[in-house]
Amino acid sequence: MLFHDYLKNKLNNLICEEFLTNGIQETPDESSFNIEIPSNKKFGDVSSNIAMIFSKKLNLKPRELADKLFIQLNEDKFIEKLEVVGPGFLNIFFKESFWQNQLKEVARNIKIYKYKITKKKICLEFVSANPTGLMHIGHARGAVLGDTIASILEEVGHDVTREYYINDAGEQIKKLINTIIFHHKNLTNKKINDDKNLYPGTYLKEISDAVYKNNLGKELSDYNFEKKIIDLIINDIKKDLKVIKVNHSSFVSERRISSKENVDKVLKRLKNKNLIYEGFQERPRSANNENWKKDKLLLFKSQKLGDDNDRALMKPNGDLTYFMSDIIYHQNKIDKNYDILLNIWGVDHSGYVKRLENALKELNIKKKYSFEVKLTSLVNLLEGKKIMKMSKRDGNYVTMREVVEKVGSDALRFMMISRNVDKKIDFDFKVIKSKTKENPVFYVQYAYARCMSLIEAFKRTFDCPSKKIDINNADLSFLDFDEDKVLIIKLSNFFNVIIASSKSYEPHKIANYLYDLAKDFHAYWGLGKLDPSRKIISDNNYEISFSRISLVYVISLIIKRGLEILKIDCPENM
Repeated sequence: MLFHDYLKNKLNNLICEEFLTNGIQETPDESSFNIEIPSNKKFGDVSSNIAMIFSKKLNLKPRELADKLFIQLNEDKFIEKLEVVGPGFLNIFFKESFWQNQLKEVARNIKIYKYKITKKKICLEFVSANPTGLMHIGHARGAVLGDTIASILEEVGHDVTREYYINDAGEQIKKLINTIIFHHKNLTNKKINDDKNLYPGTYLKEISDAVYKNNLGKELSDYNFEKKIIDLIINDIKKDLKVIKVNHSSFVSERRISSKENVDKVLKRLKNKNLIYEGFQERPRSANNENWKKDKLLLFKSQKLGDDNDRALMKPNGDLTYFMSDIIYHQNKIDKNYDILLNIWGVDHSGYVKRLENALKELNIKKKYSFEVKLTSLVNLLEGKKIMKMSKRDGNYVTMREVVEKVGSDALRFMMISRNVDKKIDFDFKVIKSKTKENPVFYVQYAYARCMSLIEAFKRTFDCPSKKIDINNADLSFLDFDEDKVLIIKLSNFFNVIIASSKSYEPHKIANYLYDLAKDFHAYWGLGKLDPSRKIISDNNYEISFSRISLVYVISLIIKRGLEILKIDCPENM
């Protein structure tokens, strides 16, 4: 059993006994207290706040409960030393033999570890770029983030639907169609940038040529003409996503989901709850003074729910607003009985989240579900620390396709999850193409390649015919340096990093863990340069060499498994 599960079970059982002794008729929540690895090793191999969590329930001061647990834990055969510090933290030092055996536990569990979760049915909507052109680097961040979160959630055991919401209705589609027609009729080579009602750039000219090839444009009805254009663009988006290993299991059309039947159904529910009325909105701050008119609109009572204004559901011409379309779309997901609706949106949607959440809550008072949104911050493209200026409005933005062609899928994926979503990412082409520790994906992949090189060198040195390193019956007692222990503790914590990442939807925790592990391993390898006795492979000592190569082997397993979850390749030679 891995240390985290061992301690959780042990401590939870001790609290259960305390509850029984005190006549408390309930089961303590195992997830309520933490088992953590302190950043400073003087505070123990691991530390727990369990005494602070349950002391009040037991009518004790935290240190009093910690002292009780201290006495009972002191009898544990694996524990070397215990300390009660501060308000009641338990600092635990395990015996060396315990950690050496943990290495075997990690190797055994790498493919079969059972995460203790309550399985949820999750709809994860991500990318959902408007079908009006190729994806840019901002879309890449949302794409990789969403896909990686889905992989992590599936790894721990959740049922995930990866969904793409196609915005194939509204003003942007009218603008798209006008742009396609413009390119077809533009015989005078008029510059498209001169017209704000058209999308700039050359990509849509290629789409226009494809649509009108063999006179298809004349033969199709208005609806099929639109569908042909959108299908061509969505297919290009799918191809680009496939290159970076992003896949969706569901594509939902805004036009189809916003059918008259669905609109009437939602409006009826809103009306029954007295949440809509016909009235007038105040002039939006962004509206042009000359063009804006005060029209009677169907409004949602957002102010009643804490918003600064009531929000329009229908435009004067009868078209749905984005707000209304999103209510319908998300209500459809709730009606499919998802436990969690998780969306990956750009940070520019920050003011919109609460509004939609409140509307859904009012429509589903008795329904149990969770609505969660991760807002991705900006990505700056740099070339040698110099920001590359781009403008999608002018059509001179760098597409995701171009970035992948320059740096590859692995570098893009790792960088897009290298920081928390609320932090901007500086994507420096010069750094990403370098072969240094400044390039994180290279640094991690190189650690794996170095592991594999060492394993092959060990087999050659000691003439080992077996292809695999079998550590199940190995004597690992030679792993007795502090650096050995630091690495083993980090390896043993891998599954906790995965579960923590799944709970908070934060893939950067795994990326950072792998980078830190690579850094520690490279430093471990470097010890042999300073002191020959610390070389991983000692030509005349099989036992020491096998102990150390076993550690290297498990490091390789963890790096490979971590990169597999992140959908990043793990080359054996670099």
